[in-house]
Amino acid sequence: MTVSRRALPELTSLGLVLATAVSGFLLAPSLPETMIVGWHIGVDGELSITRGPRLLGLTVLPALSVTAYLCLRPARLLLDLETAVRPRYYETLVHLVLGALAFGQAWLLTVNLQ
Repeated sequence: MTVSRRALPELTSLGLVLATAVSGFLLAPSLPETMIVGWHIGVDGELSITRGPRLLGLTVLPALSVTAYLCLRPARLLLDLETAVRPRYYETLVHLVLGALAFGQAWLLTVNLQ
């Protein structure tokens, strides 16, 4: 079975979304009840850590990833009309956004597993 050039970006971006969502739920039993969900550096240079319930830590980034996917994928259809944006550049942008969210989820899970 061959995958068309147009379907490959769809599959890879969907794969990033699924990896972001599924990874947290696979590791949920190993995570603490109260997870680190944010790091903030104040004006004075002090680092503060925000903690929240496990459900918050497991759902925020996957929800953002699904939302980004649902907004960016249909917008791809607009590129088929005569626009100045090349589809390849748009696909790169979509993958960068979804990849950043997947990386953020991986970072969050890694920090909370230790």
